[in-house]
Amino acid sequence: MDTYNETDFVLYALAEMKIPVLKHTGKHITLANGYQIEVEKRDLYRLSVDGFVISPFDDMGVLCQFIQRNNASKDDD
Repeated sequence: MDTYNETDFVLYALAEMKIPVLKHTGKHITLANGYQIEVEKRDLYRLSVDGFVISPFDDMGVLCQFIQRNNASKDDD
């Protein structure tokens, strides 16, 4: 029986939302613009930027939208 892997789910969701992953090690995923996601447990993700925790998220869709909105605003600068 296969076991569910939350990190694999997060990587899949990021790919589907076209958010590039720079690297991932275990439960830590590094994205562009200094973002890092730590998979704490199922449906709980800690988003940090440049080492500072922004917020925990319990919804992967909301987390992806937050990253996309903030990446768009950084691109506009």
